[in-house]
Amino acid sequence: MSAKIPDFRFLYSSDDGKTRVLNSADLETPILMSRDEPNQTTSHSVTYGAYMAAIKVFILENFEEFRNLVLERIDSSGEIALIDLVAEKRGADYYPSSVRAHAGNDQIWFAANVALTERGLSRIRQDYDLLKFLGSMGSENFVPEVFFINKPPDPSASIMELPNIIFLAEWFRGYHEFHVSSSTTENQCVFTLWDTDNGYYEFSETLAVQVIEKIAYILSYFFDPADFREIYPWHHAAGDFIAKLHPASDVKLITVRQYQSRVSFPENSTENRNEALLIFFANLSVRARVDRINGVGELVWMDKKFVRPVIHGFLKAMMSKERERDHNQKFSGRFIKMLGNQSIEEWAGLFVQVLESHDERAPDFQIIKDHLVDHIFYVYQNCQSLTFVDEIHL
Repeated sequence: MSAKIPDFRFLYSSDDGKTRVLNSADLETPILMSRDEPNQTTSHSVTYGAYMAAIKVFILENFEEFRNLVLERIDSSGEIALIDLVAEKRGADYYPSSVRAHAGNDQIWFAANVALTERGLSRIRQDYDLLKFLGSMGSENFVPEVFFINKPPDPSASIMELPNIIFLAEWFRGYHEFHVSSSTTENQCVFTLWDTDNGYYEFSETLAVQVIEKIAYILSYFFDPADFREIYPWHHAAGDFIAKLHPASDVKLITVRQYQSRVSFPENSTENRNEALLIFFANLSVRARVDRINGVGELVWMDKKFVRPVIHGFLKAMMSKERERDHNQKFSGRFIKMLGNQSIEEWAGLFVQVLESHDERAPDFQIIKDHLVDHIFYVYQNCQSLTFVDEIHL
């Protein structure tokens, strides 16, 4: 006997934390296709009606698998009575919706990632595969589990008529996008969590330090010392990471564009491994200090207090991975000593090399260049002053 098809509702999540039903006028409204140009629409934009209809079709085409996912996660027996499709905050390449299945007394959430642009269409299958691959690495749950993706679209179909590549993934409830929302000339930053459940709110730099450390940990955890693969590019402004602040802070990575090596050596010697790790760390320490106001505005360089948490996150990840492999920290112990022994001239040479590897046309190239001398000093100073045995622990 086939399962009863549930009812669907189309909604959107607003900035005040309220979820509202999309009315007939909303459904005829074009979705803004550019996050960087929030007032821009085109005559070819996908409407909310077409967008929601595409997700509904996607769920129904995979309904048996979807139903099984829901029923595996509920405490009581029952069927899906209602599915809410809730349009969330759009990204540069995708426009995600939360898929909220009501079954019995439970509500199970998933994420439907929908490609709305040509660039999104070209990347979404790779993103799906990378999330699946990274989710199988190690023992820690940093990326969403992905479940299924629809079949390749008809080549004659137009993205402007109907979104046609979608994948279903885990939804991290209670986690939200966050950004610097204002900054002083002294690089003192105010951070805002885009809490679509309870309304946006500002949070302290103390919590922001914890968030930045966890971001550094996640990126370092996925750095592969065997072939130097890493997650890159990434950027705070792109909303690649989401955070939960209460009752304890935590971070998840929800977008992975590429996972490949940015350096190469003829052999994987200890010396070359050290060099690759140093380059990765130097680049991480720089990029961790750059955001845009509210994700789309002016570039911001974060205060020097964020240097130490990047070092902590990086080294904790190294030690954690070594512990998973062979229960000792011989390599990381030697590498930590090497960091403390680096002269400021050696750091300067390393960071110049990192800067030269950046595209001078990139929007954040100049802000990194303008602050690089001070940044080198703070990295050197922190690596000299850390008492690693006391401060770097798991």
